[in-house]
Order: sequence, then C-alpha cells, then structure tokens
Amino acid sequence: MAAIRYGIAGQPVDHSLSPLLTALVARHLALMNDDKHLTMELVDVNSIQDALAWGYAGAVPEPIPWVFTGSIFSKFRTRALLKKAVDAASLVEEAHPKLTSSKEPPFVFDVANSDLPTRMFAEEIWLNLTAPLKHQLDSGAVVAVDDSMANKCVNALRWDGRGWWCAGLDGDGVVEVMSHHGITPEGHVLGLIGGGGAARSTAAAWTKRGGRVHALSSRRDLDEGPWADHLTQAEPDAIIDFDNEGASSNGTLFLKSTYQPMEGTVEQRVASLVGKVLDGRWLLVAQHLACWRQLWAPERAEDLPSLGLLLTRLLEAECVLSSYA
Repeated sequence: MAAIRYGIAGQPVDHSLSPLLTALVARHLALMNDDKHLTMELVDVNSIQDALAWGYAGAVPEPIPWVFTGSIFSKFRTRALLKKAVDAASLVEEAHPKLTSSKEPPFVFDVANSDLPTRMFAEEIWLNLTAPLKHQLDSGAVVAVDDSMANKCVNALRWDGRGWWCAGLDGDGVVEVMSHHGITPEGHVLGLIGGGGAARSTAAAWTKRGGRVHALSSRRDLDEGPWADHLTQAEPDAIIDFDNEGASSNGTLFLKSTYQPMEGTVEQRVASLVGKVLDGRWLLVAQHLACWRQLWAPERAEDLPSLGLLLTRLLEAECVLSSYA
C-alpha cells in the first residue's frame, strides 16, 4: 500500500476542509488503513517555491493548527478526531436525497493524459494549491496533464516517486456541480465573476466542452485565453462567483466559491446547501473528485464516490468534529 503525504498550500489554509475530503476519499478507496499511510499538513506559505520545498523537505518551519481540532495534524488530538470523523462518515452508504442529481447518467470526464502513471508508487506527495499560488507555477521540471500551466491556473500537484505532475481542476469542479444541477456546458451560458486562476480554469473547462462564458463585473478582468472566441454578452443560465462579494443571483443558479463554518445537525446543514444559491462546499467536493479522477488515482476513477455521497459524508464528518470543538 502506498504512503501518501498530502498538503494544502497557500494563505490562509487553517480553515480548509481539503484534508478531511482527502481522508474521506482515501478511506472510500481503501487506501488508508492508518495514519502511517496518509499523513497531512497545512502548508502556510505564499510562494510556490516554499510549497515545493515542503514537498521535498517534508516539513514546514512553523506548523499551524487546524481550526476544526485546534491542533496541528501531527498531534494526537487531530489524528484521533479525524479518524472519528472519517469512521462515522464512512458508515453513510447513500447520498442524502436532497443532494442527489436529477441528471442521469452523471457527467463523464475523460482522464486528461494517458502518459500519467496509473498506479501509486511506494511513496507519493499530493498537493493542493489555493490563493495566492495558483498562477505561480512555471517550471519545465513539472509536467502538466492539461493546459493549466499555460493558463496559470494550477491547483493540484503529484510527485509519483519519479517526477512532478500538475493540473488545474477548479474548472472541472464547476462543470460537475453545474451538470449535477442540470446545466451542462453545451448550449448554456455561464456567468463568471472573477479573473484569477480559478476563473481562468473555469473559462477553459466550460468553453472546451461547448459552452459560452459571460464575463461579469469583477475585481479583476478575465485575461485573454483559449476561451476568447466563446465569450458572450447573453444572459447567463448560471453564475459562478470567485470574488465572493455577495452578488445577487436574481433567481439564477448561483455557485459560491467559498464556504463558512456550519452549525446544526446534518439535516440542518443539508438544508443550507440546497436552493438557487449553492454553498462553496459543492465546488470543493467536485474539485477534489476531479483531482482524484484526473491526477492522483485515474485508475480508480470508476470507484470514486458520487458528488452527492461525498458531500453527504463531508457534512457528517463536520458534525462529528464540531461536537468536540
């Protein structure tokens, strides 16, 4: 069984649910028997060089606590509570009915690059990038499985034991969430608020699959890219907001890119995730599934949980962690 060292790098990262999602999927695929096979860390850095240095060195100068446990990942408290949360969530076998998709069959993604290793090596490093790192990677020593390095929107890396691979999966996450709610790229206009790495990834993924993009008013303009010929001023069928300034959906399906702490039972949490305004957990879960599907374990793509099931398990795990806060 491979030993996986996972990190989420950027600033801030102390509130990230990405480590919890990684543990949930690893358990689903039976890749994690104990914390010796999956170790995790919050990599609080503001440069891609420092993030890669963590990958090589295996440690950060000043580990920071995870807000969900109040302790760093190497401490017993975080390891024990994470296991409790994953144990409880893994007992959930079906997606909550309100989180299932009305679209059948599910949207299908192809593995991006046939040259990508389709098995895990003895020791691997998996890394997610968040702001401000997504646009910083530009290295011939890293092989991109898609156009993310050219579009400056890398958000995931993998060291397979021989070399570094990277991809930009924010856009695939947006496509999956929208498709889950019945809005596929072909024949639909996506309203895009934002111009950073995640927005560029989304513009590329949506237009590559036959959709059009309406660049809405944002703090930062959307740069020129392969999506340029597919821009439109037509009314959006759905909107993704990467600026997170509380724009109104006006009745259109509206996907946020961020999430805030939740309280209450699983049922109460589910109720806050459905409707016309979608919490950023939808995007986070879909983006993580894309990481596994496209980069980390493409040979296990058919074994991954559905978007609805993984989101249901995430809510269950969050409930467990909150009970110990």
